[in-house]
Amino acid sequence: MNFQDVVNNISARSPFQRKKLAAYLETNDDVFFREANSFTNRYGSYLSKRGIKIDYVIDAYLKMCSDMLRCQVDFLRTGKYPVTSADHAKKTVYESETEMLSYMVGLGISQFLWSTHYAMFSFFKKAIDSHSQNTSTYLEIGPGHGLFLEYALSKMDHLKSAMAIDISPTSLELTRSIIKHFMPQNEKIHFKLGDVTKVDFENQFDFITMGEVLEHVDKPNELLQSLKGLLTSTGKAFVSTCAHCPAIDHVSQFSSVAEMRLLIQNAGLKIIQDLPLPVEPVSVEEAELKRITINYCALVEKS
Repeated sequence: MNFQDVVNNISARSPFQRKKLAAYLETNDDVFFREANSFTNRYGSYLSKRGIKIDYVIDAYLKMCSDMLRCQVDFLRTGKYPVTSADHAKKTVYESETEMLSYMVGLGISQFLWSTHYAMFSFFKKAIDSHSQNTSTYLEIGPGHGLFLEYALSKMDHLKSAMAIDISPTSLELTRSIIKHFMPQNEKIHFKLGDVTKVDFENQFDFITMGEVLEHVDKPNELLQSLKGLLTSTGKAFVSTCAHCPAIDHVSQFSSVAEMRLLIQNAGLKIIQDLPLPVEPVSVEEAELKRITINYCALVEKS
């Protein structure tokens, strides 16, 4: 499986996605396409080993896009997300192997198909590259498809121990299998099924990754306070979330970049660097006004 195969298959199946992809891809350079093809080849090798064929991958991606579009239309009409609580999302999505596997494969392949996902992944990689030499303990909260975790582990030469924790059995199994596929000899990583706010950890961590989790919980402030408590005094964390971003499992609604920044700061965390990313080619201010989704990521530390 290569990147152009994925693009061609999506374009053939969906005229709407074909138009969006064409507009996005024409803005990228050769470096992007080399990265995208390398990523797709590697990810495709893993999926193939699992018996997951390209037709499933395309189905999963298009289903995710369709679900998000439906949720967005309803949100613009009602102002509400479709999920009422984290428990609701857990029962309908996280505990469903069929739903969760499709969701995670769709998200995985979106890494180079969505401009905001590519930008956030690039932001994350730079953060890991900058702090990998000072990281001996690593934690990932909600690893999802496992691709961020795989990158982090590949860059940390001085790592003594790492942990991935998720409330979804399917997500955790997917993450475990990806790490086993790419790093069969890695014995430093441990996997735990559970809620990070309810687990007693034996140590703190030099680097914590928590990508796209805050919007999935009932009390994001408590989750951020738990993250702060798990950081070492000099530790760093990558955190991402989104505003005006309804989905089949999103619970907490954020309406502005300022609100997301304040949430982080009120938890006792200092924002070192951040990146707001509207999903349409408009300013942050216009996106907030028109309730267009804004992806957001930040590198933080204890304040």
